[in-house]
Amino acid sequence: LTQEMNLVDYSRPSAKHRKIATSFRDTSLKDILVLACSLLKQVLAKPLNLQDQDQQSLVMQVLKLVLSCLNFDFLGSSADESADDLCTVQIPTTWRTIFLEPETLDLFFNLYHSLPPLLSQLALSCLVQFASTRRSLFSSPERAKYLGNLIKGVKRILENPQGLSDPGNYHEFCRFLARLKTNYQLGELVLVKEYAEVIGLIANFTITSLQHWEFAPNSVHYLLTLWQRMVASVPFVKSAEPHLLDTYAPEITKAFITSRLESVAIVVRDNLEDPLDDTATVFQQLEQLCTVSRCEYEKTCTLLVQLFDQNAQNYQKLLHAAPGLGC
Repeated sequence: LTQEMNLVDYSRPSAKHRKIATSFRDTSLKDILVLACSLLKQVLAKPLNLQDQDQQSLVMQVLKLVLSCLNFDFLGSSADESADDLCTVQIPTTWRTIFLEPETLDLFFNLYHSLPPLLSQLALSCLVQFASTRRSLFSSPERAKYLGNLIKGVKRILENPQGLSDPGNYHEFCRFLARLKTNYQLGELVLVKEYAEVIGLIANFTITSLQHWEFAPNSVHYLLTLWQRMVASVPFVKSAEPHLLDTYAPEITKAFITSRLESVAIVVRDNLEDPLDDTATVFQQLEQLCTVSRCEYEKTCTLLVQLFDQNAQNYQKLLHAAPGLGC
């Protein structure tokens, strides 16, 4: 029902569709969300039988219902979810009390940690939408508290990363991280109590992801988006709190460059598909990386010169060892 109410029916005048959708939003949608959340709380309140297919199916449908509520076209703008970096969820002001309760975010983080991958992925998808909630829903102190709860959830996931071995969870978590920076300013992030610890955890997660270059280039896009926007925000930070990007951005740059160089030998040896042949993806990633690499630019230049010299020396050695290769 929620999906159908949100679906544009081109056989019906758009004004009439909008009137119906708005009425549904104002009279029923909040109650549906509250009901769905209460059902999910009941799921966590008792031991989960993950072998019970009926229970799994019920939890899946309830999570999909929550996601449909959060994906609702609240303003009638027909926002394109594929425009992922621009997406802000225009939660109605009447829903404010739900979002101000810390238990709401805690519920979905707890579901992520408690459910099998097929279901925990949906919990993360809901959290992506929670992280995208419009800023104006909260006052400044409320927004800081809400952001703090999101960051605590990130910390908990990265400290217990087992679930991220699932590709679906991994992808949604990368989207979640990118949405945080889309919706919150660097100056707000650095004021969060756990910021220093969490930015270090995110950096390590990103470096590990870049080193496994053969997996999930679409997910890496979101990680590079996060770091690109973080670094681009540095000139505008007025807070005295350290952002630590001068420590971690060079490490991200180094991990990207060295992992791509190291991939060449593996691709040739194992006759794999060369990721560097995907010029569109490579160009997009380099566009993102060029912003990151300008943070502590001297370190980036030193790294590039060092790698050029090393590879030039190796090339010369190969030429001298097999003169025929130079022909």
